Amino acid sequence: MNIGIVGLGLIGGSIVKRLAKCGHNLYLSDIDRDVLSLAIRENNANELLVLDSLDLVILALPPSILLNYIEENHEQLKKTLITDVCGIKERVEILSKRYNLNYFGMHPMAGREVGGYYNSIENLFDNANLVVTSKEIPNQISIIIEDLGFSKVMKTTSPEHDKIIAYTSQLCHIVSNAFGKSPVLDKCDGFTGGSFEDLTRVGRLDAKLWLDLFKCNRENISNELNVFINNLIEYKDALERKDDNMLYELLSSGSEILTKNKRM
Repeated sequence: MNIGIVGLGLIGGSIVKRLAKCGHNLYLSDIDRDVLSLAIRENNANELLVLDSLDLVILALPPSILLNYIEENHEQLKKTLITDVCGIKERVEILSKRYNLNYFGMHPMAGREVGGYYNSIENLFDNANLVVTSKEIPNQISIIIEDLGFSKVMKTTSPEHDKIIAYTSQLCHIVSNAFGKSPVLDKCDGFTGGSFEDLTRVGRLDAKLWLDLFKCNRENISNELNVFINNLIEYKDALERKDDNMLYELLSSGSEILTKNKRM
C-alpha cells in the first residue's frame, strides 16, 4: 500500500520501522527536518508532499496538533482513508464528521517511558492490544493491524473509549506522578523493589504531551479521580480510627476485584 505517516515520534516512528519491513511504500512528514531525513533514509521512504494519492494516511500526532492538522488539511484528507493513534477519540471523530472525512480511530495500547523517533522500535506493537472506534474495519486497516503485530482488537465507540481510557491510562499517569512527590522519595535508595518501580514507572512522563491529553478528556479524568480519592479516604479513615476490621474488608475486596480481572 501507499501509506502516509504524519508525525515521527515514538509511535509514528515505530509504525514506520515496522511497515517499512513489510514492503509498503511510505511517505513521511515531521516538523523536525533532521528526524524526517533520518527516517526517510533508514526506511527507504519518501517525503509526504500530497495527501490525496494515498491508500491510507496515519496521523501520529498529539491531540491539539492533530486537530489543527485536520482543520488545515481537511480538503486533501477527503480523498483518502485516514486514521490516528491518539489517546483521545471523541473530539477527533466529531471534527472528522464535520468535514465529512473517511475517518477510522485507532489507539495502540503500547508505549515506552522514553519518546521520540530515536527511541522508536519496530516491534513496539507485538502482542499489544489495539482499541478501534468502529464496528467495521476497512481492508487497509486490517492489513496494517496484522503487519504491526497486534494480538487483540477491541471495538468500541469514541465516547466510551475516552471514558475507559481515563481510567486505564490517564488516571494511572496522574497517580504515579503524584505518588513521586512524597518527601520520603529522597530517602528511598536501597529501599525499593518491584512494587515501587511498577507504581512510579509511568509517572516519568512528557508533561507537555500528557497535559494535551488531559485537557481533551477533563471530565472523564475528573470523574475517575473522584472515585479514586473517595476510595483512598476510606483506607485513610480506617487507619486513623484503628478499625482493623474495616481495613481488612477494604484490602480483601480490592484484592478480590483485581484477582477476578487479572486477565487484563
